This record gives sequence, structure tokens and C-alpha cells, in this order.
Amino acid sequence: MYLSPPDVHCLGPIKMELSEPQANLKAALQVLELHHSKLNTTKAINLLPANTQIREIRVFLESVLEEKAQRKRFDQVLKSLLQAEFLRVQEERIFHQQVKCIITEEKTCRVCKKKIGNSAFARYPNSVVVHYFCCKDRGVCPTEQ
Repeated sequence: MYLSPPDVHCLGPIKMELSEPQANLKAALQVLELHHSKLNTTKAINLLPANTQIREIRVFLESVLEEKAQRKRFDQVLKSLLQAEFLRVQEERIFHQQVKCIITEEKTCRVCKKKIGNSAFARYPNSVVVHYFCCKDRGVCPTEQ
């Protein structure tokens, strides 16, 4: 709007003499400085006149670069935290997968006292084994109630 104002003829049939609108570079630069985070930097720079000097948009460019650097640092910290969480979960998974549960012919269900045999079963973290059907609540071991 500031750099390419509307054509006078699009305002309709106005009897008064209006001068041709001029680009307001100063106002455009203020908008760039104040709202740099909301603008597409490439498009904003392409809209500027070719004779715009770097020193005129220095504050804008510094703000954009600082914001990009800050975002990059934030993303790096987030990536590191997510990687650490992933490794912790992997370590925990490996630890829990190492625990073995051997079902023999004599192994009995702690709830109904019948042999497990070839039936489906559930194992609680404290190594209590029950028939899958006898497992009412997966979060609470039936022998600890």
C-alpha cells in the first residue's frame, strides 16, 4: 500500500484535482521494522524500490536475522530434548523386554488357581501370572488387593 499506492482513476469520478500518489518509503520501512515477524522477508524486500540502500533496511534485516537465529537455537534445544527423551524411552523399553516369564506345565493362575497350560495369560510387573480372562484390571494386580 505504501510502496505501490492505488491508481487515482480507480477512486471514481472525482471532480477535484488530485496529484499522483507517491510511494511512502519511510512509512513502509517503519512497517517493516515494527512487523518484521509477520512478514515474508523475501517478498517484502522484493517490493522495495531498487534504489533502496542497505542502511535504510538495516534495522529490519537485523531483526529478521536475530529472530531466525533465536528460532534456530530454540529448535536445536527442542531437538536435543526430544532425542534425550527418545533414548530414555528406548533404554526403559530394553530393560522391560529383558525380563523373561517362563510358563511351565505346573504354573498356576493366582486368581482361579488353575493351570495356565496353553491358555492366554497376563503378567503383572511384579511377575504375577494370571489367565487373561482372570485379569480384570491391567493396572492392579489381583493378589495385592
